[in-house]
Amino acid sequence: METPRHKVLWADDEIDLLRSHHMYLNERGYEVTPVTNGEDALEMFAKERFDLVLLDEMMPGLDGLSTLEQLKHRDPNGPVIMITK
Repeated sequence: METPRHKVLWADDEIDLLRSHHMYLNERGYEVTPVTNGEDALEMFAKERFDLVLLDEMMPGLDGLSTLEQLKHRDPNGPVIMITK
């Protein structure tokens, strides 16, 4: 029986630059779902259950802090790591 993979939602407007990080996480048993903005992150979060959300602070449109506020409204105990650069 295969061990279930942990699901990570990663929202970052520069997601293509993070491909090596995705590969690293995939090799270690994480299933990464990349999105490029806060709106898409909220849409994916509504459709699927994620074990962790990685969230860029600065994104066009709905920024990271606004996205975080809405995510926490939907799941107050869901783990989120904010990424600043």
